Amino acid sequence: MNKCFFSWSFFGWAFLGATGWAQVVDDFNDGNDSGWTRLNPLAAVGGSANYSFPGGNTYRIQTGASPNPAAFGQSRAGSLRSDIDHGAFRVSVDIAGADPSLQQDFGILTRVSSPGLGTLNGYSATFDSDEEKLYLSRVDAEQATTLESVLVPVEEGKIYRIVFHGYQDQFLVEVFDVTDLTTPVVSISGSDGTYSEGSSGLFGSAGVGDGTVDVTFDNFSADSNSDVDQDGMSDAREVSIFGNLGQSGEGDFDGDGRSNADELRMASDPRVIDLIGLEVTPEIVRVSFSFAEGRSYSLEKSADLKMWEVDEGAIFIDQGEGIGRLEAVRTGESEFVRVKVGG
Repeated sequence: MNKCFFSWSFFGWAFLGATGWAQVVDDFNDGNDSGWTRLNPLAAVGGSANYSFPGGNTYRIQTGASPNPAAFGQSRAGSLRSDIDHGAFRVSVDIAGADPSLQQDFGILTRVSSPGLGTLNGYSATFDSDEEKLYLSRVDAEQATTLESVLVPVEEGKIYRIVFHGYQDQFLVEVFDVTDLTTPVVSISGSDGTYSEGSSGLFGSAGVGDGTVDVTFDNFSADSNSDVDQDGMSDAREVSIFGNLGQSGEGDFDGDGRSNADELRMASDPRVIDLIGLEVTPEIVRVSFSFAEGRSYSLEKSADLKMWEVDEGAIFIDQGEGIGRLEAVRTGESEFVRVKVGG
């Protein structure tokens, strides 16, 4: 049955609101990069970058060689979304093509601040084409520090999706074959608390000083619905409910037979259990529910479904066969009630 809130005078149902998130999606099918800010750090010193839309539905970034690798570093270019600023983020993009003859790195930038020559800070999830490795890195003034890396067994001709999650100081990067977006080919995780927010985008960088960039992206998506612990629960929502990321998505915190992850997907609170029945007399209210051993239960009251208070006088009764009951004295006012689960 649906998770319910009961009133003394009537009963009905209301789902707790899920934490919302802004989402930016661009499949480039409009043949332009409206909404993007092109990033060419070497432009001021003569470096070239070209942006095009092969087939009218992908996004290709190319560069010429660096005008002075010793002074300014290798060739590089990217594109950022100024309307994304995620402390919590889930950013993904498909690598639709990359010139196999080039040594280059390409992928996702997040929490970007101060973009420019020798100034860009943030984090990156990148694929190194000649090493065939996936890197999770922190970027300080355009200098990358590897947090984690792993070999990626890629096959020529296949399209891969990079998915980059971040929440607080925790990060997860996954690579998927686009024909199977349920099981990652590889994944890496890491931790770093240097940068807490910033914009997101795409980039490519030559792997050698005199090299160039040629990479094509598709199906960009960014929102704040991260899941760094891969338990099926949005990180922000999980923390808002439980206070940390320590709960399992497969667990059943309230013991009502539905997993924590399923309840959050249904915009329900996994700490507030399913109610089986309500009995109201002029003097008392009795609320019945399924319960689990080892948990504590409290009866909460509200006049408006916004402010809730625990009824300290409510009495818990074990009715047997996994059914519990909370009894409380009526106040005479019309109120909503719910059963809250403790540790």
